[in-house]
Amino acid sequence: MAELVVEDGVFVTMAADAGPADAMLIRDGRIAVVGRAEAVRAAAPGAQVVRLGGATVVPGLIDAHCHVADLGYLAAAADCSQPSAPDIATIQARLRQAADQTPAGSWVTGGGYAEYKLREGRHPTRADLDRAVPGRPAVLYHTSLHACVLNTAALREAGFADGQPDPPGGAFGRDGQGRLDGVVYEAPMFALFEQNIRRDMARMGAGSGRGLVQAAGQRLAALGLTAACDADMRRDTFAAFAEADADGLLSQRIYGLLVHDHVGAVRPGRHSPRLATEAVKIWADGGMSSRTAAIHGSYPVPPYGSGIMYFERGPLTEMVRDLDARGFQVCIHAQGDRAIETVLDAYAAVLCSAVAPAVAPGLAAGPGNPRRHRIEHGGAMYPPLAARAAALGIVVASQPGFLSALGDGFAAAFPDTVDQLYSFASWQRAGITVAGSSDAPVIAADPLVGIRDAILRRTGDGRLLGPAERLRARDALALYTTRAAYACHREREIGSLEPGKLADFTVLDANPLEAEPERIPGIGVLATVLGGTPVYQSATVFPGR
Repeated sequence: MAELVVEDGVFVTMAADAGPADAMLIRDGRIAVVGRAEAVRAAAPGAQVVRLGGATVVPGLIDAHCHVADLGYLAAAADCSQPSAPDIATIQARLRQAADQTPAGSWVTGGGYAEYKLREGRHPTRADLDRAVPGRPAVLYHTSLHACVLNTAALREAGFADGQPDPPGGAFGRDGQGRLDGVVYEAPMFALFEQNIRRDMARMGAGSGRGLVQAAGQRLAALGLTAACDADMRRDTFAAFAEADADGLLSQRIYGLLVHDHVGAVRPGRHSPRLATEAVKIWADGGMSSRTAAIHGSYPVPPYGSGIMYFERGPLTEMVRDLDARGFQVCIHAQGDRAIETVLDAYAAVLCSAVAPAVAPGLAAGPGNPRRHRIEHGGAMYPPLAARAAALGIVVASQPGFLSALGDGFAAAFPDTVDQLYSFASWQRAGITVAGSSDAPVIAADPLVGIRDAILRRTGDGRLLGPAERLRARDALALYTTRAAYACHREREIGSLEPGKLADFTVLDANPLEAEPERIPGIGVLATVLGGTPVYQSATVFPGR
């Protein structure tokens, strides 16, 4: 029986009605006792003891919506994010450098840009990319991963030509003469991204997917994350996760959201203690930072229009009904108010037909949502929509870190309603369970940034968005612990430090509940522990483990 006492620390258990604790007993990968050191030691007099020297222990942090495999894949792309690449000339220089290092047969790849952060205030074009990478395909991914820019060779290889109409679920950018300018939005971008991952993994050979997953997991572990929802799991990426899991290389518990048209290609269920595929991901609309989220009205900034909807109410409802009947948790990406309204209509049609009577909109509890169907993001879920979501019991997985990373762009795109975007406090007051996440690699995966932003709600330029929507520190931490665990059907196993739960925890060099909010991202992660075993240590906190 393996026993370990961890003591001399500040234990933020996040358990309801928990008493003070400065020690914890771990037995066979689970928490046996949490409390005062004397009582903990008495429960296991022969246990190994680790003293933390006053460090803070929090439940293992959980990212309820990110893209683990994509994070690993894009780690090798040229960094074209801002402020690192402040203008198009810098992006061109980075792509030239990437071209020198990219093997023949692979596209030259860059990522992370946002056009409204560039000095020029516009998207790069095919001509810009042609000057950087002539004669071979090059792609530059927008930070949202809802748009990209292709050079002429990439447009040709993708089969896109001047004069062709916009594809279903997508759009092409065009110049003043109607020619393709290289910018590709939504569905065709997703198809290209999937094709490029598959091609590059095949080129890299056996084990490459496992390596991408392992590298991404190590990065997440260094940020204190012990669990993550991969919100874009497909046949090929599932195979990479499964291979890494079989080799003992997963550094997180992965909760896979299967892309809806890959459901038949991956067996659903729990595959191991570290890998599960029990949920399905559907996109209802585009992204807020790409200005393609489906809204009522039109955007005052390019590309103008009202965004892109992937499914109308009827087809979406039938998809939800089928997946619900098959036992899946349904997780629908919806950012604009028009898309959120459509998603709530679909959920209401399924949930209210299954459980009656329906509760009037505005109440905090609804007719029942036993599978915990979710809305992913929910950026423009304004008060009437939030009331409907609460009445239905819908869970929301959202991203506080968007506020500092992308909030200035939101203010330009939603000038009249920006203070109502990502209204975490109002959503919680309405009775909605809100889980915290990053959507990485859209933004950095650091949960401490998300905690800070949920408290401060300041943009990169220092603008305060929705001051009434700021959360207290404990509620901000709950987004990434107890509430994220609930969103993944894991609240009986992880999310708080309580006897019987898995010994997943994060050791920090300061207490985020007592630190000045601005300083929270600077708190150091000393160790990340999964099932009682460290998967990351910045110092030797757990000798011999």
